[in-house]
Amino acid sequence: MTQLNKTWLVAKWEFMHFFKLKQELIGKAVMLLIALMVFFWHNSQGFSTQKHKVAVISETSIMGEFELFEFNKASLSEAELKEQLNNEEIDAILVEQAMENSIATFKLYSLGKHSWQNDLINVLNTYYSAKVTQNLGLTQQQLNQIKNPVLISNHYLDTKVKSEDKNSSETAVGVLILIGLGIFVSFAQIFVSITGEKQQRVTEQLYACMDSQTWVDGKILGQMLLALKAMTSSLISIVLGFGFFQVILNGQTLDLSFIDWSLLPWFLLFSVLGLYLATAFMAAIAAAIDDPNHSGKTSFMMLPLVPMILTFMVMDSPSGLAMTVLSYFPLTAFAAMPVKMALIEVSVWQTLLAITSTVITCWYARRLAGKMFKMGMVMYGKEPGYKEMFKWAIS
Repeated sequence: MTQLNKTWLVAKWEFMHFFKLKQELIGKAVMLLIALMVFFWHNSQGFSTQKHKVAVISETSIMGEFELFEFNKASLSEAELKEQLNNEEIDAILVEQAMENSIATFKLYSLGKHSWQNDLINVLNTYYSAKVTQNLGLTQQQLNQIKNPVLISNHYLDTKVKSEDKNSSETAVGVLILIGLGIFVSFAQIFVSITGEKQQRVTEQLYACMDSQTWVDGKILGQMLLALKAMTSSLISIVLGFGFFQVILNGQTLDLSFIDWSLLPWFLLFSVLGLYLATAFMAAIAAAIDDPNHSGKTSFMMLPLVPMILTFMVMDSPSGLAMTVLSYFPLTAFAAMPVKMALIEVSVWQTLLAITSTVITCWYARRLAGKMFKMGMVMYGKEPGYKEMFKWAIS
């Protein structure tokens, strides 16, 4: 068996150890079922032609039919209307009060709290907004001017900066969030996997059939695949949730135009490189931990999140020096360059330079993880010091 086959064997075992396809499919099926149930429940009123009857105690208030409501002027006393409300002959009573600061004020009586009451408030707001506008003698254009008195269009002398309608900051931020999620998943899984095997002395037995570099390569690849699976699963859930609110609750068509599909392949490539780099680093640190409950090195495994944090801090200035440095620095390029590409025009050579530096760093991190893994996994009862780890790294 070749080294590549051994690496893939370990990666497949590492991946299948945590991946359960049946559970994933059941989880997504349950989400779809819940979404359909909410859809039919939410739209059950729309399927019905029955309108909610509202008795109005007022001389000048809203009357007639508006959307799902039928407003009728009350001819009975308030006490008699409340009796009808208890008997469910009407759905609500609207009682006009004295105006406060020129604002129409009402009391709304209902038998209980229902979702259609918010729709009723929206109808009243729409009706009285139009009435106030008419009383003040304002046209619709004047009303729009009051609501939006200023309109600013940004123009930049730097032609590389993308306009607001062309930038893809939502896509870039979404990719960063997914990378962070993948790193958290990889952190949890590889930490448990490596430290657990070290305490149970499993790895010692496997050294007889493969070398440490092959073993750690397989673990890194397997955990990276698990992280990508988690990112994909989360992305599917996010799209389903977005579609749920946009299509089912708001009644709109599914619109994914905010995703920059042309940049997405680049973003995915940087995501894979970033995950590999982070997983290799965490594998190296985990191999140097003897007791996960008392080791001070555990906090170092959170360092791969620093590039995302720094990128979020400087993303408001994509043309600045800080973003430029982070975009080319090998340890942060996987997070910063996608955001820079989303906000300003970046030459292809700059993107390829960032990818090349990240690939070289991933290769070095792989070799570093192999060395740390080889030395760390055979040490029991004593953790290596930082000087020892440094010597292993440069040897």
